[in-house]
Amino acid sequence: MGVGEPYFYAHEGIELAWRVWAQGKRVWYAGDLIANHPAIDPARHSQYYRLNARNRVWLAKRNLPWPLVPLYVGSWTGVQVLRWARHPDRLRPWFEGFREGWATSPGGRHSMGWSTVVRMTRAGRPPLL
Repeated sequence: MGVGEPYFYAHEGIELAWRVWAQGKRVWYAGDLIANHPAIDPARHSQYYRLNARNRVWLAKRNLPWPLVPLYVGSWTGVQVLRWARHPDRLRPWFEGFREGWATSPGGRHSMGWSTVVRMTRAGRPPLL
């Protein structure tokens, strides 16, 4: 099925969750599970910002119905600009990744259907932000 293969970093879990929804199943957050990861700030490298943006665009291009792609990417662009408006050193690599995401192919497209979008929205998980 090719879930998340091209990403390398970030958003492959969201893709997996969206694919589960598309199969007619439900996804829930299990906050009581404990996962031990090293406490490392991923934002210490500009690659974090670039890959985060590129993969956000790829996620939309691979999985959302085409009319939702610009809405999803646009909403996340707004979030990032608000978050990092005072940090152009963070926005610069983010927008490089944004451009890269639009200019490159994320691999196979497996768009969820509109019925999945409706189910996710009714469950409080609209695939827009």
